[in-house]
Amino acid sequence: MPLPRARPVLAAGLLAAGLLALPWAASRAAADTQRDFPVLDERVTESSGLALSRRHPHTVWTANDSGDGPRLFAVDTRTGRTTGVHTYGAPVRDVEALAVTPQGRVLVGDLGDNTASRSVVRIFWFDEPDLGRTSGRWASWELVYPDGPHDAESLAVDPRTGRVHVVTKGASGAVYVLPPKPSRSGVNRLTRVGPAPAFATDAVFLADGSGLLVRTYTQVVRLDPSTFRAVGSALLPLQRQGETIALAPGGDRLLVGSEGVRSTVRVVDVPPALPATATTPTGPSTTPSTTSTASAGSTSPTATTAPAPGATSGGPRPASLPVSGRQVVWAASSSAALVLLALLTTWLARRAWR
Repeated sequence: MPLPRARPVLAAGLLAAGLLALPWAASRAAADTQRDFPVLDERVTESSGLALSRRHPHTVWTANDSGDGPRLFAVDTRTGRTTGVHTYGAPVRDVEALAVTPQGRVLVGDLGDNTASRSVVRIFWFDEPDLGRTSGRWASWELVYPDGPHDAESLAVDPRTGRVHVVTKGASGAVYVLPPKPSRSGVNRLTRVGPAPAFATDAVFLADGSGLLVRTYTQVVRLDPSTFRAVGSALLPLQRQGETIALAPGGDRLLVGSEGVRSTVRVVDVPPALPATATTPTGPSTTPSTTSTASAGSTSPTATTAPAPGATSGGPRPASLPVSGRQVVWAASSSAALVLLALLTTWLARRAWR
């Protein structure tokens, strides 16, 4: 049996163990909210667009490829179960992409053009609907490429400016941007702003706008949002036909999905941005001029080019290993726990031996 004066010290040790366990438990709880999940609804046969909801927690919207009607499915990212189906009655042809704007507007990219024969493609849009079975009206923008028809499966919205971007799919892909205020009555001419990875199947901006993430069948490539040059990449898990990418709930990780009945949506990390000296071009295209990039991609001072991560006026710094948010929380919590342990042990020891 512990001596009476040793009991405070023992209590301090037990309390310290509990304090040290807190950050571990918090880290595990955060990790447990970011799990892979299956899309259980067998009506979702060819998920070809994925977007995180702005209105509904733990919810993504998805849509089938060509051959389905104008409808969206709301899927719970914790269970994979369908929590809503919205029909909007538009004359869709080949839906390939989804996005949700910062204002809560759902964009449906009817961009598919495997034969490169469509004179115009369209984006249908409407306010994000409620969950459950709903229906509603829609509006649309007609788009034309400046250099002829292209097949595209990627749609992304810059959260800093609200500008809508389209990424084409092909051996020489490119990033195009819509006008700042697209017209509902006329045809909107897209502007090419930079190269893109070959065979892009979807894209999404990071929540703070610091990167445009473009996925292919095998990898995700991080593009600088001002120059659209590759600044990082990572291989993706093997999937049947990798078609979609979206921000995970919380915005610090990514969801990547595939076509197929009861397909699994995987959770992956965001590839870190490498120093500017380590970047490589994403394709054979040349860098767009400063004038064309600024006019097409920026509507406010927040869209100006920022220094590349890791670069300083005195020259590039060596690349460092990426540190996740959970690692930072763990380190800070552990340090605080150790400080509390030292203070508590000292106080209890003094009381025990008085």
